[in-house]
Amino acid sequence: MSEFKRQHPISIFVSFFSNLKQMIITLVVLFFFGSSQTRGPWYYLIVLGGLLVFSFLSGFLHWLTFRYRLEEQELHIRHGLIFRKKRFIHRDRVQSIDLNAKVIQRMFNLVEVRIETAGGGEEPEFRIIALNKNEANDIRKELLYGKKKVVKNEEDLSLNAESTDEDQEAFEDLEEVIEEENEKEPDYKWSLSTKRLLIAALTSSGIGVAATFVAAIFSQFQQFIPETWYETAVGFLIESSIAFILSFIIFVVIVAWMIRFVSTVLKYGNFTLEKTGNDIVISRGLLERRQLTLNKKRITAVRLVQNVLRQPFGYTSVYVESAGGGTKDEDLSTILIPLCKEKEVMDHLEAIAPEFSFERPMSKLPKKSMRRYVIRLTVPAILVASFLTYFIDYGYYSFIAILFALGLGYWQYKDAGIGVNDRFLWMRTRKFARTTVVVPKKRIQTIEVSSNPLQRLNDLTTLEVSILTSITGKTFALNHLSEQQSIKYFTWYSYEEPTDNKKRDDEED
Repeated sequence: MSEFKRQHPISIFVSFFSNLKQMIITLVVLFFFGSSQTRGPWYYLIVLGGLLVFSFLSGFLHWLTFRYRLEEQELHIRHGLIFRKKRFIHRDRVQSIDLNAKVIQRMFNLVEVRIETAGGGEEPEFRIIALNKNEANDIRKELLYGKKKVVKNEEDLSLNAESTDEDQEAFEDLEEVIEEENEKEPDYKWSLSTKRLLIAALTSSGIGVAATFVAAIFSQFQQFIPETWYETAVGFLIESSIAFILSFIIFVVIVAWMIRFVSTVLKYGNFTLEKTGNDIVISRGLLERRQLTLNKKRITAVRLVQNVLRQPFGYTSVYVESAGGGTKDEDLSTILIPLCKEKEVMDHLEAIAPEFSFERPMSKLPKKSMRRYVIRLTVPAILVASFLTYFIDYGYYSFIAILFALGLGYWQYKDAGIGVNDRFLWMRTRKFARTTVVVPKKRIQTIEVSSNPLQRLNDLTTLEVSILTSITGKTFALNHLSEQQSIKYFTWYSYEEPTDNKKRDDEED
């Protein structure tokens, strides 16, 4: 049993910069969007100095009080200054282990260890932010592969005080064999090519969020330009409002697209996926290197996502849901393949998770549900366009949005579908991106059928399927099925008959 250890002292500065980044973001938000009252430079210097001192003390105290010890098949952690806590993370609860290395950690050949556990919530159960790679790999191997140790074979080989030399030699040979198995070449390896990386960056979604942030920043520039310039700009805006507004919108979208392009390249650069046995190892990142180890048996669902830019070219992204959750920037999921052709998905799944590789015929929704999809989007669009037309010059141009709402509603109806076989349920939906989710029957926590008053007018329902991903789980919903369809799939789950496939699933678990 090892002694309690502290992290590398560089963790003080890692925590310092992490805390400082969050505080500076808060300060910038308050500066741009807070009170317009003018404050002198000394105010901001004092605030910045206080943030620096507080961030450094916080990082130092975290390093001083955080200690860990790796024991057989579990990690023991103690932390806290005033309220001291002790935690034990046993191998059986570990869902995945993520090794990250930001710029400052890579400078000192260190990594951050993130341990995900079943029901761990939106954040990792524990983070050890500065360890050398050997210690991090020891923790990873013990918590992920501890069950592969040869302790369980001691009884079979009679390794006790009375064991023979032949038994001892056989035991040592067995250790060597298992060690070789742990170091063998992966069964499957895939890398994201440079061409695919650039296509993924060019067609990345999330531009709307970036555009909103960019527009908010530019809207505050009036505080930093002379008043005469501002009045001139306002006069120009009034005289040529349409041209200016369109130009501004195009400029914001281009800047937001460039931000998304760069962030996607940095995030998924050097992306590689390796599968050895049941372990899936995902490595990615240019500035921040990440390595995630995920057990295939703990995958609770697979999602295929195609945004409107990728679908015409036949590209898709593949995500997996697991019992330990995922990252916030990926909607608590884990990205398995950032970009591939839709026709390549079956081959990838056959190599990585073969139980998910099968044809998925879809049952369409009834025609009467099309009205619900279209009305749900067009009514709000009509109300907003009417408001803008009445109160704003050139507001009648907003009625163009009604055509987009009609088209999107019909598109959502056409793409929606559902299907089942003996072991799986799959659904396809669309908001803006088209998403297909494939869920094993044994991983479904609940299936719920509901209907609101408007749906009941047309005998329509909503089907919701819940699985375990984080402490709150995750639910996938398909709207406006016929009542007969919902009963069919609800019965499929509720009245399960034993089959040879189910027995095999239980044995695998």
